[in-house]
Amino acid sequence: MISSRYSTGTCEVVLRLNDTTNQKQVQHSTWDYEIDADQKSFRLCVPQPRFLSELTWIEEHRKKELLPGMVEVRVHCTGINFRDVLKSRGLYPHTRTFTQSDNEQPKVNRDTQPGSDFVGTIVRLSSTITNFQIGDHVVGFTGNGTYHSNIVINSKLIVRIPSECPLIDEQLCGMPTPLLIVIYSLKYRVHLQSNQTVLIHAATGAATETEVKRCFLREYYCIEHVFNSRDTSFVNQIRQILPQGLDVIVNSLSGNLLNESIKLLAYHGNFVEWGERHIYDNNNLSMFQLRSDCNFHVIDFISLADHISPLIHLMLEEAIHLFNQQILRAVEPTVCYEPSQVIEALLRCNSGEVMGKTVFRITSSDQPLNINKQKSDNLLKIVNDGNNEMFSSEVCNQGTILISGGFGGLGLTMSRWMIEQRGVKHIALISRRTLVELEKPSNPQYDDWLRLKRTTKQYNAQVDVVQADVTNFQQVYNLIGKFNKTSHPIRGIIHSAVVPEDRTLNNLTQEHLSLVLPPKVRGVWYLHQATQLLHAPIHLFIMFLSTRNYLLKVTSAGYNGDNHFLDAVAHRFTKFNLLAVSGTGMFHRHKEMLST
Repeated sequence: MISSRYSTGTCEVVLRLNDTTNQKQVQHSTWDYEIDADQKSFRLCVPQPRFLSELTWIEEHRKKELLPGMVEVRVHCTGINFRDVLKSRGLYPHTRTFTQSDNEQPKVNRDTQPGSDFVGTIVRLSSTITNFQIGDHVVGFTGNGTYHSNIVINSKLIVRIPSECPLIDEQLCGMPTPLLIVIYSLKYRVHLQSNQTVLIHAATGAATETEVKRCFLREYYCIEHVFNSRDTSFVNQIRQILPQGLDVIVNSLSGNLLNESIKLLAYHGNFVEWGERHIYDNNNLSMFQLRSDCNFHVIDFISLADHISPLIHLMLEEAIHLFNQQILRAVEPTVCYEPSQVIEALLRCNSGEVMGKTVFRITSSDQPLNINKQKSDNLLKIVNDGNNEMFSSEVCNQGTILISGGFGGLGLTMSRWMIEQRGVKHIALISRRTLVELEKPSNPQYDDWLRLKRTTKQYNAQVDVVQADVTNFQQVYNLIGKFNKTSHPIRGIIHSAVVPEDRTLNNLTQEHLSLVLPPKVRGVWYLHQATQLLHAPIHLFIMFLSTRNYLLKVTSAGYNGDNHFLDAVAHRFTKFNLLAVSGTGMFHRHKEMLST
């Protein structure tokens, strides 16, 4: 056997000639390399489809710009909160600030950037900073993610760690979020006074081995009254001890346990909600339960952080002072992981078997961090391709976005928005109708079509109009296959096909269902199947459905069934992206339908 090897960087190509078969065999392989944290920046990447097993460390080549008031911190170690697990799994609810415009939204997608607490060293600062110096040892809080070797942060969100601080970095890095929430809730919202009583639900933060954890609270923290928050037994026990009720309840429970907790509040008591799950689940709570003699507070600290940054700085300083005075002590136990164990750490937090605090080192780790060069480069290309990963350069410039129901008001408006706001150059509108019908002045979408034509010309884009039926699989398959043989193959699909026909449930017929259901139900499934069979690398697949069936008692039984199906499909497809578009479509032009 004859072998020849060529090696460069982290790639290796081996060419072998087999003596017996006389066939050439080419082998291409890559290997991991150790990154020098002192020389290169890196971060944790959360790729699609959002499985914890897919988390990987990648190089970060871009040097972040320092705006006035900002500093760059080299992160030594960071704490893990359950919120970070949800973000890594793509389960964290969208926390968009609705009062802000698109341009005012944070440039970092906080729903995908895990980490909020950290300890590190300042390595760079803007010229406007006078209260910090390079080399300062700091602890801080941010909503923009901390699973990075280096982060850029507002200087108001960090404080200097004094040399006499009794805590080591690993103990301190997990403190900001819990301490800030506690201080903000009890001091600045509830205005807690001495001799008042406080009930804290789920004090150890997990759902298993509750008796062991209750013993831990009694023995380590010397707390006399520790109850079981997994059933209603705590209600009678508390009433026996405090017949007048509790002054403050810190809640993270839901359902019947939540209702029973509210009943335990004393007159003018305060109910503080820390749990987010049932808030975003939009669970029902009877208005009768919201007692007029009590105060209710919902604390979403990540959303608050941008608005109270000076107060965060003040509270962090207060917390450090309390540690120095030994009034506060570190959470025990504290479990520390290395960067290579980040998946293991998040899996542990995800299991619910956590007591105390979980943290992991980043640049302070003594263990080498291995990064797969090829995987890192591929992920970086995706991440750096634009602010919005859906509308990457490959989608906007080299691909075509296919819109079913393209002649509708939503399809035409979405096309214009993508061209103007996202730089999309090639769009294909498919409909059972023809271009001749679209260009008739009597067409309800005629004005939308004219606006789209003007936009297309202005932005040098191309819109193809194709007659096809999405309820016919062969037509869908042939259409996508035809586009994929061109220089601009299908890279995105938007499904907006609909046949509106109102009818109550008792008036439904098979004929009516056969008319209403196929465009949405068969259409979305055929589009999906065709892309799978043709191995088309789809970058975005957007479905439009309506919340009308959830909010109003309307007569669109078949239409509501369509929407429920698409909702189920959306949960099935982990790579679906559902975008909110207002002021478009049928209900925008016919507002009387909303009041029927």
